[in-house]
Amino acid sequence: MVTVNGHFEPTTDPDFIHNDADLSRLRVLVVDDHPAVRLGLSQLLDDQPDIVVVEVASSAEEALSLAEREPIDVAVVDYQLGSRSGLWLTRMLKRLEPAPSVVMYSAYCDGPLAAACVVAGADGLVSKGGVGSELCHAVRAVAQGYSRLPMVPQALAGAMRRRLGAEEQAIFGMLLAGIEPSDIANTLGISARGLDTRRWAMLHKLEGLRPDSMATPLTSGRIRRRRAPGC
Repeated sequence: MVTVNGHFEPTTDPDFIHNDADLSRLRVLVVDDHPAVRLGLSQLLDDQPDIVVVEVASSAEEALSLAEREPIDVAVVDYQLGSRSGLWLTRMLKRLEPAPSVVMYSAYCDGPLAAACVVAGADGLVSKGGVGSELCHAVRAVAQGYSRLPMVPQALAGAMRRRLGAEEQAIFGMLLAGIEPSDIANTLGISARGLDTRRWAMLHKLEGLRPDSMATPLTSGRIRRRRAPGC
């Protein structure tokens, strides 16, 4: 990840074009509950020489099922997905092994959502009001390990911290600083599962999501992908 002064910053290279010798294309999952948007995003990304849309989904549950079966490099996820939010889907996708990169795609790219994306584990946040090239650049960037999350202003981060408990405040600060979750867990002396539980609770407080949209059974460790029948 790229961080500047403790905050996530976009990379300075806007294109992230793959080397000519790299013939592989980025495998993308598009998730949006509007058919026209799904089609438009799929066409936009498929037109790129280094990107291929391998799956599309209209709900968070469908997207998770597809990602468990089909290897995905990047998931482009709508923030508002009906009964389950894009943040819920992001947390679930990050449990996969290996976990795909996630770009949140939303009409609301403000500071609070950027902070919630950090807690959820998203790698990028792109506005629906932007040009299509911005989404393509973000997909390429996060696939190479760079963050495309807007900086969270210090005043806003401080206000959001006050909604959290003492341990959650420490986690929030370390996440904003770009510290890896494994290092956060080690620093606090908690398990990976314990950190996962705390991040769910933090999302509920920060984003004000309905309890039923955030509730999910915890599993031990990361989810291993299931191969599709016949693969």
